[in-house]
Amino acid sequence: MQYLKDIERYVESKVVFCGIDVHLGHWDLCYFSEGEVIEKTVITGNVERLIKHTKRYYEQSEEIRFVYEAGFSGFDLYRKLQSKGYSCMVTPPSRMPKMADKVKTDKRDAEKLSRYYSAGLLKRVYVPPLSVESDRQLLRLREGHQRKMRRVKTQIKSHLNLYGKERPKEAGRSWTSRYMLWLEGMEFETKSSRRVLEEHLKEYRFLRERIADLTREVKRLSRSESYAKEYKRLSSCKGVGLITGMTFLLEVYDMSRFGSPEQFGSYLGLTPSQHSSGEHVRHGHITREGNARVRRVLVESAWTVIRHDPFLRAKYDRIRMKGSNGKKAIVAVARSLAIRLRRCLLDEENYALGVC
Repeated sequence: MQYLKDIERYVESKVVFCGIDVHLGHWDLCYFSEGEVIEKTVITGNVERLIKHTKRYYEQSEEIRFVYEAGFSGFDLYRKLQSKGYSCMVTPPSRMPKMADKVKTDKRDAEKLSRYYSAGLLKRVYVPPLSVESDRQLLRLREGHQRKMRRVKTQIKSHLNLYGKERPKEAGRSWTSRYMLWLEGMEFETKSSRRVLEEHLKEYRFLRERIADLTREVKRLSRSESYAKEYKRLSSCKGVGLITGMTFLLEVYDMSRFGSPEQFGSYLGLTPSQHSSGEHVRHGHITREGNARVRRVLVESAWTVIRHDPFLRAKYDRIRMKGSNGKKAIVAVARSLAIRLRRCLLDEENYALGVC
């Protein structure tokens, strides 16, 4: 493709869109305006280098708008460009328009971003304040340790099964103090087998301590000035505890950005998928788009909430009576719970039991 030579004259008084395909060491750029690719290039992955390269566009055009996909680089580029007065948008890769293009390169990705942005086809990722993003990472670190903990537990059980070790009744339930004493005193026919168990137990104890430390840190955050009032409103619902409440606050943060309950349900991926053809409309499983972390903690809390909230319990029973399984019913309850928690934050009121 031939790029425009007289760039300064062409972009005068026009809006220029710059798509950035971000990589660890370099960035692919594509400048686009009024249906024309003006320039494609590759630069070192550095904000100052980007601004220097863009200077001629910025001086001559009406405005320059940057866009890049959310990914490993987070929102650092966005914040730096915004702080210097540039317009920037971060878009989710999962919501990029699909095209029947079998050739994928970094340059093409940058061009697609600039073309789609100019046509208004891209969705915008909400960028939280830096302090909220940092606190959010704390919760996500705890979640990562929990995943590792589940893996270690599975490895320990698999090791026991490998050598025919069955838990006696006096050992109690799994992962209790009595159960741990039984594991620590277990004998094997070979030293190597015992060593493997010891290593798994070391990792288990380490992760348990880290999770406990992070839980205390999250509790401290819930009592801080930034979150205390809103967390208290959320936790007024029996079944919404520390992790659910803080995950809800930190992952969503600004509830006012959702104009309706339907938008919020869609963001959480708790809206049923729909397949329509003529007069036939069929509803399927939930879309599972949006924030999986909030969706997961809401579903977990819903099992406890239905023991205390008569309205949500009635909804759960009503769906079950129609022949649906418990999982489908509890997902529907989780959606209702999410919408009611949304109202608690917007109305600045505590959770009310049995209210539709």
